[in-house]
Amino acid sequence: MIKNGILLAGGNGTRLKPFTNIYSKQLLYLAGKAVIDYPIQTLVDLGVENITITLGSNFAGQIIDYCGDGSRYGVNINYLYQESAAGISHAINLCKKNVSDADKFYTILGDNWFQNPIKFVDDSVKIVLNKHPKLNAFGVASIKNNKIIKIEEKPKVIDDSVENYAITGLYCFDQKFFEYFKKTKRSARNEFEITSIIQMYHDDNNLQYSIIDGEWNDAGTIENLNYLNYKLGN
Repeated sequence: MIKNGILLAGGNGTRLKPFTNIYSKQLLYLAGKAVIDYPIQTLVDLGVENITITLGSNFAGQIIDYCGDGSRYGVNINYLYQESAAGISHAINLCKKNVSDADKFYTILGDNWFQNPIKFVDDSVKIVLNKHPKLNAFGVASIKNNKIIKIEEKPKVIDDSVENYAITGLYCFDQKFFEYFKKTKRSARNEFEITSIIQMYHDDNNLQYSIIDGEWNDAGTIENLNYLNYKLGN
């Protein structure tokens, strides 16, 4: 069982202003809990015992004060500060030493919510997919004959001739991740895109996928946060 996880809680939460002018986006209210409680619980349900939380905003101390050492979740939590928002894969790469003794590790975005507990049949390197109605807002995996044929970051045009799924913010990687990262370059958005790493895994025939049941969403916008509060409150 995979015991190590990385939770990405950096970023300034610009899509959630004005709330994030004074609070970390991960600590905003979501149905009686903080947003960050949900991805932590996802990792706990997967069997993770050690979590590294990456921080990056001016309110990093708020997250440390809230989550503490992880004992109230039944896990060990440590922290790492990402000085600049340079992308998901950059944040994961900063955690190399924290997961160096693990063959594989989970990574989850700090604003992700899954309706149902995640259950995997094995510990293979994988991405988690969901049939989301707004594919243009996420990385997308296109599948044909049960195989991934294309991976694209926020596509402007969706190819309806194949099955298309949003790549959620939950991943299982191994130590090859850090080798792949050395080969990546900043995108047009000036970030190190996680889809570049996923593509390298795919090119090496070392990428599996899991299509989850139930709904998935992120609480990274006011619209999504309001929707989730309404959904979970009813």
